[in-house]
Amino acid sequence: MNPIFYVLIFLATVLAAESIYLAIRSDSTVRAAATRKRLDRIARSLQSPEVAAKGESLLREGEVRSVAERILDLLPQRESIDLLVYRAGATTTSGRLITTIFLLASGGFLIGAFVMSDPIKGLLFSTVGIVPWVLLRRSAKRRMMAFEQQLPDALALMTRAMRAGHSLAFGLRMVGEELPDPIGTEFTRIADEVQMGKDLLDALANLNHRIDVPDLPFFVTSIGIQRETGGNLTEILDKLGHVIRERFKLYGKINAITAMGRASANLLALWPFVMVGSLYVANREYIAPLWETPEGHQLVMISAALVIVGYLLCRRMAKIEV
Repeated sequence: MNPIFYVLIFLATVLAAESIYLAIRSDSTVRAAATRKRLDRIARSLQSPEVAAKGESLLREGEVRSVAERILDLLPQRESIDLLVYRAGATTTSGRLITTIFLLASGGFLIGAFVMSDPIKGLLFSTVGIVPWVLLRRSAKRRMMAFEQQLPDALALMTRAMRAGHSLAFGLRMVGEELPDPIGTEFTRIADEVQMGKDLLDALANLNHRIDVPDLPFFVTSIGIQRETGGNLTEILDKLGHVIRERFKLYGKINAITAMGRASANLLALWPFVMVGSLYVANREYIAPLWETPEGHQLVMISAALVIVGYLLCRRMAKIEV
């Protein structure tokens, strides 16, 4: 066979792989842009109490809102739901989240109560509705942790920019352009708000309200104090970044010390399931009364409650506040 034929096959394979890669990358870019647009819309409604007291509103007039979101406006904890969705960087909305939770809980209850003819199983299956909430909270925790880990680098970048003669607003814009999400996205939003005429302290107050990071209030407060009383902001931010890095080192030592406690909690929580699974494989008739008799059902519920309580206590003992 002509060697040129093999060359053509190789080129066709490379071009096909590149086309697939560009298609996937384009799709991810579109999704990222849609997510950023949705987060921007949520961010306009999340204002700190101090800024909201001034009567300012960044919501667009005539903005189309779904029926579920209008119903959510009646809930007293609506803002906390929006904050959770925003902090998680989710592609969904608060209305879709509550709708999904309601549908999963209702579906689980209907399957247990009517398909299996057992209301207790229906109540047990309805707990599947909390799965989206738990996953969203975990995602929000990871995103906030990523923000906190990026904060020292952002402060160092701002310090270098101001030492080079640039303004604080330019430093914020540089952080937004140089660092990835989530801190890059947040600082870009601050720079955009300041560029549109919003006061810097108000933009930082909104950032502190949106982002749940323990070290962020120190950053916001230091800028506020410097604007009111003066001082060397570059030195302040440099020292703040050093303190945050030292705290991360302390967190690492604490995590190493408490690793055994967390591992014990996970082991104690998983051990009952391991034992039940082993007994089920070894002798099914021996373990069958757990789900075939009312006494077994009661024993399972009591055991599950005790396992949960024990797990929470072990995790609490292994948690050290710094």
